[in-house]
Amino acid sequence: MHHSILSSRRIVGSRRRASPSKMQMLILTAALVILYALLPGRSTTTTSKPPPDPTYGLLDETSSSASRLAIATFLTAGDDDPVSASEFLSNPYFAATRTLLHQLLHGAETRINTSSSNVSIDVVVLVTPNVPPEATRQLSREGAVVIHASPVPLKWWIRTGVTRWKDQFLKLRLLEQTQYKRLLFIDADTLLTSSIDALFSEPEVSLPAPTLHQHCPRADEIPLLPAQYVFAARSNNQFTGERRHPFPPLNTDLFSAGFWAAAPSAELFAYLLSVMDHYRRFDPHTMEQSLLNYAFRRAGPMPWRELHYRWTATWPNREDLAGGVVSLHDKFWKTGPDELRALWARRRDEMERYWAEHTT
Repeated sequence: MHHSILSSRRIVGSRRRASPSKMQMLILTAALVILYALLPGRSTTTTSKPPPDPTYGLLDETSSSASRLAIATFLTAGDDDPVSASEFLSNPYFAATRTLLHQLLHGAETRINTSSSNVSIDVVVLVTPNVPPEATRQLSREGAVVIHASPVPLKWWIRTGVTRWKDQFLKLRLLEQTQYKRLLFIDADTLLTSSIDALFSEPEVSLPAPTLHQHCPRADEIPLLPAQYVFAARSNNQFTGERRHPFPPLNTDLFSAGFWAAAPSAELFAYLLSVMDHYRRFDPHTMEQSLLNYAFRRAGPMPWRELHYRWTATWPNREDLAGGVVSLHDKFWKTGPDELRALWARRRDEMERYWAEHTT
């Protein structure tokens, strides 16, 4: 019995003496792993930020006599199936596009006024592949510069349940149109109350802003950020009462993607595409609006610039009209205050009469 107990104690003692040796080995292994990670040449991209390139994506200022500008809108058939020409020509969005085009080019109170300068302003309609050729030819005849948008590759996680939004990312193709120094995007369902071209003279549009690389927390984005950018928009009245928003309106953190001004830039376009490589870096539900609000967020490296409220209003009301807001955004063929719907209907009728008189 005594011999058995002694042997057991020797075994236990032996095991106890072995434990520190194992612990030492674990500590040594961990230390070697840390030292290896810190050796020169090892990647530390998860914690360090690469330096920005101060010459990447520089922009020019614009002047009233030397810059080519554009006012652009977007037209899609909004369906996966082919759409017949006869069906599409009665589409309310096609009528809205033609009405906006007429307001910009021929409206007595709203047409572009470039007679006092040598500035060139094109009216661009970006069309998706499913818009029938008959419709694009009609838009060209009525004065539009028609640009056919090629698909934008989307990651699997960028989805929405709203079918008609599926093409919205194609609007980003407008930022590739670098033949224009500045471009103003306006959704087709927009009512104008006066000329809008003076917006290009606003400092938020004409003067490039420096990118604030120090405000970018994403190391994987810094090398793709241009050194300068232009992006100006208006606060979204959806968040300040919708139709009951006050006048003058309140500023918000988010803007509506139905009205914005930018400097087209290959570098900026490439950056926006790169953001889509990262899973849910923005909420895909509202598609390109969420992407743009992420890229140009107020606390980010390229904060969007706030335009004066006189330029545009979402969820427009009578106070916006009385206050002289230049562009009012709504689907006036089916919604909005009666006074604004009646004014839009007059604009549409003016367009139809004009082309009835000028088409042989």
